[in-house]
Order: sequence, then structure tokens, then C-alpha cells
Amino acid sequence: MSNANRPDGRAHFPANNRQIPHELRVNGTSTIFCYGCNLNKPRLAFSETQLKKTASRNPKKKHQPICKNCTPTQPTTLTCMVCSKKLPMERFSKTQRKHQEKATCMDCRQFIEDDDSEDDFDLEDDPDWYDGDITDVL
Repeated sequence: MSNANRPDGRAHFPANNRQIPHELRVNGTSTIFCYGCNLNKPRLAFSETQLKKTASRNPKKKHQPICKNCTPTQPTTLTCMVCSKKLPMERFSKTQRKHQEKATCMDCRQFIEDDDSEDDFDLEDDPDWYDGDITDVL
């Protein structure tokens, strides 16, 4: 198939794209250095995204490729800061997931919202509360 069949002019198979340098286009025979495990690995050990970032000709953005085994995965659990339990992500609201270091599970959030003990606190019951004039203390 010729490149004329595609509107963007790219080859039909990603391994044949001109965007990827020749040494990375060779079908798994060339090795690429993985900066995660510090080993030379075949091209097939890397995702297409890693290869395209590596092939970028921009000198300011020199990408250091990481193989599929070294690529970090998305977290599937969070630790609630109230009950200290490690729970699945579904037990946290989307807002709590954004601030993982301060995440509180939905059960604890509900308990906190339902707890009205602070509303019952009367300032006059506080032993440090003083109702007199400030000049009396000074």
C-alpha cells in the first residue's frame, strides 16, 4: 500500500512511519536503552508512545524511554487518613482522589458530616471563656 491512500501521508503500519528514526523502526532487532532498568531491550519492549517521544527531534525535550515493565501503573487503592484503611479507589470521591495525601473515604466523610458534636458545643461551657471586660484582665 502506498502512503497516498492515507490523508496524512503516513505509512499504514506504525513501524514504517518516517517519524520514528530508522534504528527504532527495525522490527525488534534493534535495541533501545531503558532508563528505568538500565538495560538494552528490543523495540517491542516499549510502547508506541515511548518510541514516538524518543523520536522527537526537539533538543529541549530529550526523552529517556522506559520499557513497559518499568512504566508505573495507576494506583488502584488509597489510604484513608481518618480510619487508616487501604481501600479501593471507588470508596473515595473524585475530589478526594485528587488530593491523595489527604484522602478521606466516603464512609468517614459521611460520619464527619453527620457528626454534629461541634454544633452542640457552647462557648460558655468552655472554662477559658471570659464574659467580662478585657480591661479587667489587663
